Amino acid sequence: MISRLARHLTLRLAFFCVLAAVFVWPILSQAAHINEFRDVHHLFMYERSAIDTIRRYGELPLWNPYYCGGFDAVGAPQTRFVSPTLLLGLLFGAERAEILTVFFFAVVGMEGMYRWLRLRVTEPLAALVVAPVFALSGQYAVAYHRGWIQFMGFELVPWILLGVTLAARRKPSGIAIASVAFATMLGFAGFFAAPLVAVAAVFEAVRALSEEPRSARVRSVAMLSATASFMATVAMLRLWPVAETLMSAPRIMAGTPGHAPKALLSALVGVLALKDGNTELSGSFYVGAGFLALIALGTHHRSALTSVIIAMICGWLAMGYASRISAFGMLRELPVFAAIRYPERFLWLGILFASAPVAGALSRVPYIGEGRKWRFGTVLVLAAGVCWTVGGEIAAFHRVALGREMGVVTEGRVADFRQARGNRWLTVHLESQNIGSLSCYETHRLSESTLLRADLPAEEYLAPDSADAGTVKRRAWSPTKITLGVAVSRPARVLVNQNWAPGWHATVGKVVSHEGLLAVDMPAGAHEVALTFLPWSTLGGATVTLVSLLALVLIGLRARRRREIFSRRQAVATSLLVLVPWLVAGAAYAASPDDEWPSPLLTNPNGSPAVVHEGDGHVATRAGAVFSLPLRIEEGRVTGPDEHQSVLVDVYFRRLAKIPKSTTMFVHLERRKDEPPAAKDHEDFYNADHQVVGGSFYLSDAPEGGLIHDAFGVRIEKAAPGTWDVWVAFGHVSGKKGRSLVTSPGEATVSDHRVRLGTFVVR
Repeated sequence: MISRLARHLTLRLAFFCVLAAVFVWPILSQAAHINEFRDVHHLFMYERSAIDTIRRYGELPLWNPYYCGGFDAVGAPQTRFVSPTLLLGLLFGAERAEILTVFFFAVVGMEGMYRWLRLRVTEPLAALVVAPVFALSGQYAVAYHRGWIQFMGFELVPWILLGVTLAARRKPSGIAIASVAFATMLGFAGFFAAPLVAVAAVFEAVRALSEEPRSARVRSVAMLSATASFMATVAMLRLWPVAETLMSAPRIMAGTPGHAPKALLSALVGVLALKDGNTELSGSFYVGAGFLALIALGTHHRSALTSVIIAMICGWLAMGYASRISAFGMLRELPVFAAIRYPERFLWLGILFASAPVAGALSRVPYIGEGRKWRFGTVLVLAAGVCWTVGGEIAAFHRVALGREMGVVTEGRVADFRQARGNRWLTVHLESQNIGSLSCYETHRLSESTLLRADLPAEEYLAPDSADAGTVKRRAWSPTKITLGVAVSRPARVLVNQNWAPGWHATVGKVVSHEGLLAVDMPAGAHEVALTFLPWSTLGGATVTLVSLLALVLIGLRARRRREIFSRRQAVATSLLVLVPWLVAGAAYAASPDDEWPSPLLTNPNGSPAVVHEGDGHVATRAGAVFSLPLRIEEGRVTGPDEHQSVLVDVYFRRLAKIPKSTTMFVHLERRKDEPPAAKDHEDFYNADHQVVGGSFYLSDAPEGGLIHDAFGVRIEKAAPGTWDVWVAFGHVSGKKGRSLVTSPGEATVSDHRVRLGTFVVR
């Protein structure tokens, strides 16, 4: 029996490896090159700097000094080296490892889909044929073209769902499978896919529970609860540092993304091709029309009903705000899901769950008719339809992968690390020369010190008020350790041209934050001081992860002897094993010696505070307009246009009571109606609607009663000459539910429930 299972596994994996090899074969010739797509540089640099830190300096890649002034590498959501794929990079180099990573995840994704489908499909051949559809679907081609390699971690979702279902069936192996798969996905920078995984896991848990007998559901719920707990604690090595980072610099995303059903259909069946060096929505989730037809064919059996309903819900979510009742909008009301940006990614989950009815069609439809010829012919036609889909997916991947602009990273590392103004589209090339780029953009607001400077004479120096106290000389440098020779006649502060973060420690003196800059207060005298980055969040997280894995092993050993780990006799012991990692996490958190991050600065893009005090000297037009939503615009100011053809707008308002998360500020720049008609190449209206104040917080999170200053600019490059008005209103982010009524205009001019902030003239 064991040899037969092993033989089937070997043959299956061989088949998947051949398919994955065909998938990546044409791009093997580019293995030593780097994709020059704009997003690639800082994402790929994260991986490359981790590999260089280990190879060149023999250190763990805990700190990345090459971007934005430096940051906690393990705590950055988009670093992907905290996963087994790091071994590929160490063995073959970052460039070659990328293609091997795609190959590896494609095989893992196909095997995971096969095992997950086999839970509900009795025919192995049907599961084998359908498994590649999700694992090779169009979005992986898009991700590879754009350098979003971290989305290959989504191939682990079938494994997570496999674990959830097995746990619901009271099999302890399910807890381990789901936990390890989830931790690996997060280690591979899967944080932005995690909300989708949470949705999929909830769907799968509900479905799996509904399939269990009522008498067993209490224990199934206990198993699922243990699974959720271990998914969090096994991933704590990444969860703790990333949570610390995002608490100090939240990722706030807003907007009103939405797609009509026709556009989503085009994403599934359209031709995936490049336009102006990038992909569009059409074909970006390609599975082909044949696959959709097979879904419909698979619905003939009631066992497919749940999968089809879940797939339809995923399609509804993928519509975003385009549907009258937006499931996506309701989901974004939840704290964990507030930063979801692209609703179309729910099509991924739709494809995943829709694969079950397709496999069901292959395993059941041939038996509807009679005779061997009918069955053989039907299987052949249906399998050919799936193979046509897989062939189209592989062709789409080849088409966009071979259309990338490729380059070569030259090795020319300078002896001493230094910061430069740089260019975030060239960060890989700068890192290869041991130069940090201060040109910074991330998906969350990095805590970047305003005192960072490019091309300083020395990267370590005495603070201005201590400049005459002595000297500072660099003795040695590596990404996580800087050794300095300091000789000062009196206590002095040494500044390092990198960001401060919790986890920096000094052998002499005390590490402090000097307006966000890494600094150390030194006593008088001659000292050799070593600054080392070793954050407690990573140490504590790693400890919790190890304890969790040990607890899983103990649960597995107990299950081999007693099977039901939540039976009456075993429930207490199992519950203790589930709780132990959390107790360790609590103790580690309480014992942390590191300083905490200060509260995030609430600022506008121009650096002005987003929460201001009365009488701070702002000069603006009085309004005092009150809306039916508990909001009041106090003042407004419009200046410009300036030499860059930008109009600057300042809005001072208060939130008087609780408002929905979906509240947005409508900002209309409108040319007056009595002006002469605009020329065809000119505009007479601009929209600057937004949900977030200065990128710092949602309108709904503004301090109640506090005076909020929202400052922003609007580019009006093609504005028609004449007098323009700037109007402000509030309402639902979709714009489909009308505007909040102006209940009291105060001193403001009001039109169509919009308050005029000011005017400007375009000449």
